[in-house]
Amino acid sequence: MKTLSAAPIMGRMERQMALQQELMAAISHEIRTPVARLNFAVELMQDRLQKQVPNLSHRHELTESCQEMALDLEEINDLVAEVMTYIHLEDGGPSIRFQPMSVSLLCQSILAQYADHGQRLDMQLLLPDTDISNIGLSIEAEPVQLRRALQNLVGNAVKYAHSKVTIGYQLLDENTCSIFVEDDGPGIDGADYGRIFAPFIRLDTSRSRATGGFGLGLSIVRRIAYWHSGRAEVSVSQALGGARLSLRLPIRQPNDSKSVLEASD
Repeated sequence: MKTLSAAPIMGRMERQMALQQELMAAISHEIRTPVARLNFAVELMQDRLQKQVPNLSHRHELTESCQEMALDLEEINDLVAEVMTYIHLEDGGPSIRFQPMSVSLLCQSILAQYADHGQRLDMQLLLPDTDISNIGLSIEAEPVQLRRALQNLVGNAVKYAHSKVTIGYQLLDENTCSIFVEDDGPGIDGADYGRIFAPFIRLDTSRSRATGGFGLGLSIVRRIAYWHSGRAEVSVSQALGGARLSLRLPIRQPNDSKSVLEASD
């Protein structure tokens, strides 16, 4: 009885995935030029409206249309940026230099970035009781990438929270911590836990600008966690009732991990 090898199948799957990534990168790159031209055209139209349309009502209507087009173009630019980031993280990873960084200070700085949401949301920092000085735990991480991951988690929580968002961390054991973001929104159905971090998955199908997104933010979080020898997790917030998204990370990077992961061109 012959045993079929999985190697040819895996080889075809890897080639197919590589081809898809190359195609996504090529399309994203090519989109940038026409989008830049359209941006310029919209700005030119807005300028001419002020000079060549004397009717105030008509001018206001056309100006609003231009503003809507500008927002659509900005959304396309954001999509291209996220696609390129995702491909970069999938294809060999970023250039990473691990260095000690304070988890408390990271959480505080991310929270400060969302201060303008203070009128709508109660955003709180939750630290372990032992972290009285607010500078406590230091972990080995790449600051830019870890900040990006936490920004994505907080941004996701802000979209869906009704009134409260909490950011903080806790020690899980002597070499593992969990940086978490919780909200009091509708939460995530348990049946979706297995796919929430997959690329281009949008559980909210409304596609409104308020909840926006392209289904790549949490995929980027997952890949950043992977490059830090950790993982991204989702559960129910016991404190707020909504979603709890977290990064489970080692405090010290494994001895066999590379301090520098060179990105492929």
